Amino acid sequence: MLLHEGGHLLCALALGIRVKKVGIRWNKGIYTVRETGSPAKNLLIALAGPLTNVLLTSFWQWSPTFGLANFCYALANLLPIEGSDGSRIVNCWMQLRKRDQNG
Repeated sequence: MLLHEGGHLLCALALGIRVKKVGIRWNKGIYTVRETGSPAKNLLIALAGPLTNVLLTSFWQWSPTFGLANFCYALANLLPIEGSDGSRIVNCWMQLRKRDQNG
């Protein structure tokens, strides 16, 4: 989870989005609070966590458990469940499509 959140943080910082707070909640795990960016930047930031997990699956040959855990974590985070990265990705994608259709 730490590496997943690190992916979000690094992406946000690379895109010039200020991170306000990083913390841990017992029922939610590690979380970040950041400034709101554009839909395109928010899409990239939301994708960064699961993509970090996908990259970490490359360690499968050295630690099958670590690789499998990261694969499952990436898949679970891509599901469009309220509050998940998947939900944020869908919302950002819809905003971008709506903007393109109106634009």
